[in-house]
Amino acid sequence: MELQHKIEDARICWLTAILISLVVMGVYLFAASRSTLWDRDEPRFTRATVEMLESGKYLVPTFNGQMWADKPVLFYWMMSLPVRLLGPTEFACRFFAGLGTAITCLLTFFIALRLFNPRTALTAMVILASTLMMLGVGSLATIDAVLLPINLAVLAIFVQACFSGFNAFNIILMAIALGAAMLAKGPMGLSPVVVMVAAAWLLRKIKPGALRYIWPLGIATVFGTFIFCVWAIPANNATGGDFLKVFIGRHILTRAIKPMENHGGQFLLYLPYYLPIVIAGFFPWTLYLPGAISAIIGKRIGSPYSRAILIAWVVPVFVIMSLAATKLPHYIVFIWPALAIAVAASIEAAKQNILTAQDRKWLRGGVWFFGSVAVGAAIALLIAPRFLHAPELWPPALTCAAILTAITIFAVREQLAERFHKSALVVLTGMILLYISYLFGFLPAFEQLKISPPIAKAVREKTPPQTPVAMYKYAEPSLNFYIGRQIEVLRSANAVVEWAKQPQDGVLIIPKDILTDIEKTRGPLALEQIASKKGFNYSKGKTLEVLALVRKQRN
Repeated sequence: MELQHKIEDARICWLTAILISLVVMGVYLFAASRSTLWDRDEPRFTRATVEMLESGKYLVPTFNGQMWADKPVLFYWMMSLPVRLLGPTEFACRFFAGLGTAITCLLTFFIALRLFNPRTALTAMVILASTLMMLGVGSLATIDAVLLPINLAVLAIFVQACFSGFNAFNIILMAIALGAAMLAKGPMGLSPVVVMVAAAWLLRKIKPGALRYIWPLGIATVFGTFIFCVWAIPANNATGGDFLKVFIGRHILTRAIKPMENHGGQFLLYLPYYLPIVIAGFFPWTLYLPGAISAIIGKRIGSPYSRAILIAWVVPVFVIMSLAATKLPHYIVFIWPALAIAVAASIEAAKQNILTAQDRKWLRGGVWFFGSVAVGAAIALLIAPRFLHAPELWPPALTCAAILTAITIFAVREQLAERFHKSALVVLTGMILLYISYLFGFLPAFEQLKISPPIAKAVREKTPPQTPVAMYKYAEPSLNFYIGRQIEVLRSANAVVEWAKQPQDGVLIIPKDILTDIEKTRGPLALEQIASKKGFNYSKGKTLEVLALVRKQRN
């Protein structure tokens, strides 16, 4: 009877986890349909996928007709499936982001279940899905939501093998997952190997023979690299060696030693850079992070084994990514499930009253990190409509700011009173309300500020598909995606003037102020305006008006 009871409990636990994952997937897929693509990464990936489908060439991605070596090919292959079925819609392009987030939550549950207990595992799923970073990653057509579950699958295999022992099946699964991770993001796909080697080192005194785990990890890594090379070598040969030269040389080595696109900082700022990213990106559960760290270091939560895994999961990734010259917030998203597990375990430990006074002090101290993010976000929401010259943003911005203020007041009150379980319910409820307000209020209002979609729509409606398009000083990838044509990029004002003199039909996309400056010095270009959109170019952080002009064929 006792065994049967345990089986039933495990079944209910897994069914609950699967249900939570399905809810997460449903919410994130709904969010995927609520906005057009955001510059610049989303439309680059999606347009490259569309060009792959149009050309029928699946070996080497292209963007705007040119080789696109920013990332390997797996993400484009995956995205091509829903795009082929549903067309190049936002939902289709973002489908695997929602699915990947749901799988990530389920794998987080599995790992947390092995390291802690069912309640902690289920709580960790919910925490992970409701952090700001995951709300972004899980609803965008970018590689991270696909890479994260693959990396987590590698780690889940390792965690399971640490309990049951490595066998050939574990190694094969790990090799396939590592190969897929490298096909998604190159060497970044090997992040789990760093974590697992660090874990084996930390476990050497806890679990005799743990260092022997490094051998199967090495074998899996070699075979995973072989899987990557099965695609990479033909792709490189097809481009005369240019693909790997650009991918490895520019996007790997250069990013590691030199900041690209202003994503970096001075050496002394490297390590602190990601601290505010964690504080803001892990909101609202940053409230519990200081207490969770205190409890782990103080050995009050989990077993020596589970603590070693969590420390090996977070510290090496955080340090290595901090030392790389180019930095972006999503580079450390791999540690988010570990942080979610640690916070879930600390909340459960607080409920069971096994934390020390020091841990509780740090839990109370989390209000400073939590409050600073909440207040800063509320202020940003209040000034955004004025800064963006967008009065339509006032109602949703005020609503979101009010919800943030309420979350802060009630959560801080409960946290300072050491009612940690109640404060967790407050922040979760608040995040649900905030996300609803964002999806149905702020996001639709902000859509009115986007420039590329309406400009592209006018071009598609008012010109034949074969009409060539050029652009000057507005090289946003979303324009390529929504126009659905290759676009000539003009490099100078003289090139614009020469383009206007050509006899055949054509379309020019150009900011109004740039056109005015050109015509002041070189005279009217004799082009007909077919569309105009004033909005906010968020990738550049400025308001501008963009024109679509047509050049009529001359006899």
